[in-house]
Amino acid sequence: MNTRTQRTIAFNRRNILDAADRLFCNSGVDKTTMEHIAAEAGYSKPTIYGYFKDKDEVYFALVLEFMQEIVVKVDKAVEESSAFPDTFMNICQEVYKLATEYPLYFEGLIGNINVNIQSSDTPRIYKDIYRLGEELNEKLSQLLQQGKDEGVINAAMESSAILLFLWSSVSGVIRMINQKKEYMKVLKLNEKDFSKFCFERLLCACK
Repeated sequence: MNTRTQRTIAFNRRNILDAADRLFCNSGVDKTTMEHIAAEAGYSKPTIYGYFKDKDEVYFALVLEFMQEIVVKVDKAVEESSAFPDTFMNICQEVYKLATEYPLYFEGLIGNINVNIQSSDTPRIYKDIYRLGEELNEKLSQLLQQGKDEGVINAAMESSAILLFLWSSVSGVIRMINQKKEYMKVLKLNEKDFSKFCFERLLCACK
């Protein structure tokens, strides 16, 4: 495949994803069809299907991009911080910001994703998400080991269990804040301060 063809494919794919993103955010995933995406992108329906098998594949391609942003933020937090607690808090806050800005794809990430990567019937996008997830888990596992070395994390705790506990807890805190914004106002709670309070308590639970 020559460079010009690759650029054309990348350009068309980007247009399709950008069009889908606008529709998903404005109308919701359920109310958006492949026909809508084709019209928004300015392509024929057969052209859209030449790039994506179905709407789910389009949606999870955007979820993958959201996940890639998380990986970038994790790498940056690790580079900019030295002590484990600072790195952990920075990562939590960056994920919180991304999830608040892109709630639709955050929901996709924490929801059910096909992880049967051995099956030939599993679309590539799910395999890409799984592999990136494994890469992210490795980065975070190394970070947890730093936490154990610093005495912040109980060294006797299984790292995979801690990782799942922290991810599910951080995700739950973020999801609750994003879905209870009006109630937070009633309680006179600042969202950022409350998220910081919760993330700090999570570290205490791992000592």
